[in-house]
Amino acid sequence: MYHFDTSEGPGVVVLACAAIISLLSICIFFLYKRLRLQNFGNAYINGYFMTLLAANFIQAFGTVMNFRWAQLGRTEDGFYCMAQGGIKNAGNVATALWSFGLAMHLFTLLFLRIRACAFSFWGSLLAGWGLVLFIVCIGPIAIEKPGSPYFGVSGAWCWITDDYPLEQIYLEYFLEYLSAALCMILYTAIILRMRGNLLREEGRWCIRSLPSDEESWQLSLRRDLVDYTMLEAIQRMVWYPLAYTVMLIPITITRLTSFAGGDVPFWAIVIADVVFNLTGFVNVMIFLAMRRFFPDPRTLPELAMARPDVRKSLFKAGGISPFTLERSDDAEKFDVERLARSQTPDVMVSLPALAKE
Repeated sequence: MYHFDTSEGPGVVVLACAAIISLLSICIFFLYKRLRLQNFGNAYINGYFMTLLAANFIQAFGTVMNFRWAQLGRTEDGFYCMAQGGIKNAGNVATALWSFGLAMHLFTLLFLRIRACAFSFWGSLLAGWGLVLFIVCIGPIAIEKPGSPYFGVSGAWCWITDDYPLEQIYLEYFLEYLSAALCMILYTAIILRMRGNLLREEGRWCIRSLPSDEESWQLSLRRDLVDYTMLEAIQRMVWYPLAYTVMLIPITITRLTSFAGGDVPFWAIVIADVVFNLTGFVNVMIFLAMRRFFPDPRTLPELAMARPDVRKSLFKAGGISPFTLERSDDAEKFDVERLARSQTPDVMVSLPALAKE
C-alpha cells in the first residue's frame, strides 16, 4: 500500500485527465466516419493506423484508472491494481509494437515495393497482438515469485513492481526505445529511396547525392508515378515516429535518473507521464492535419513493377543524347507547292477564295 502526500493526489488527477484527452480523441475518431482514412483501404495502412490507435486507447485507459487511487488517496494491492498494471504494460508495449508495424508496412510497400495481401495483414495482426499478450502474461505466469506480485503497487499507480527491475527494462522500456529507433531508420530509408539518394543498380544498393538544379531532369528519369505521388505523403508520415520519439524523451530522462539512483521530484514524473499519455491525441491530430496529402493507392501502378531498362541506360550515360526532328514528306511537298505559286505572276488569289479555303 502506498499513501499519497498532499501533492501526489492532484498530480495523479492531472495525469488521468491527460489520458482522458487521448481516450476521447480516439473514440471520436472511431465514431466519426468521415475522419477515417478511407483512401488506404486497399493498402492496409488504414488497418495498421487503426490498430495503433487501439493500442493508444489501451494505454490511455490504463492511466484513466488512476482516478480510483485519487479518490482513495492511496494505491493498494488487489485485483484492480493488478489489472491496471497489466493494462498499462499492454498499452505501452502495443503502442511501441504497432508504431513499428506501421513503419514496417510502409517500408515493405514503398521501399521493397511489395503490396500487402490479406493473409499477411491478418497474420501480422494476430502475431502482433499475440506477442503483446505473451509479454503481459509471462510475468505473472512464469516470472512472478511467491509473496512478490509481478503487477502491483508502483508508487502512485500500479505497474510492474520494483521487485522486477530487469523486467521493467526489457519487457517495456527497451521495446519502446527499440521501436522508436527502428521507425526512424525505416522512414529514413524510405525517404532516401523515394528522393533518389538510395538506388539499386545491378543487384547492389548504392547511395548518390542529388543532382544540382540544372541537372534535376536526370533525377526525374529515376522517378515514376509512385515516387512522385508518395514522396510528399511519406515525408509527412515521418511525423508519427518523430512525435513518438519526442514524447518518449521526458519520461526517458526521469526513468534513467531514477535508475541511476537520483531523486526525481514527483512533479517531473507527472509532466513526463502527461506528455507520454497524450500519444493517442497527438496521433489523431497528426492524421487530421496530414490526411489531405495521402493519395489513393488504388489509382497508382503496381509497386512491384520492374523499372524500364531505358531509364537506367539513360541515367548511366549522363542524360539523353541530342536529337533532331526530320520533316515529313507532306511538309516538304507543301513548301515546294507554295514556292511554285509565289513564283507564278499570273496566279491571282482573291479574298473570297481565301475565305472558302
